[in-house]
Amino acid sequence: MIHGYLNQTAKWKKMTSSDGYPPQPEEPGTEIKVRWEGKRRLVRNAQGVEVVSEARVFCVEDIKPGDVLEYGGRDWPVIAVSETPGLDGKAMFREVAV
Repeated sequence: MIHGYLNQTAKWKKMTSSDGYPPQPEEPGTEIKVRWEGKRRLVRNAQGVEVVSEARVFCVEDIKPGDVLEYGGRDWPVIAVSETPGLDGKAMFREVAV
């Protein structure tokens, strides 16, 4: 359903760690389809602190907080992720705050 609206591309860099510490963004990353909306808003990060998000991104991939999205020549750290379930209970799409 949302696939028709994902008309932009970004590179998704998962945080990986070969020796356990410190995690680094995976290079060169995976190109994914997204809907990027530059809109500031307050969101809560993983520690529960309110921080300013510069944009919200819609996608179907299993992005996690701490991952990095490359868009417009810039790396954007993922602050928070929320999932929207379909009628079958599975995640239909994700809204990512960067």
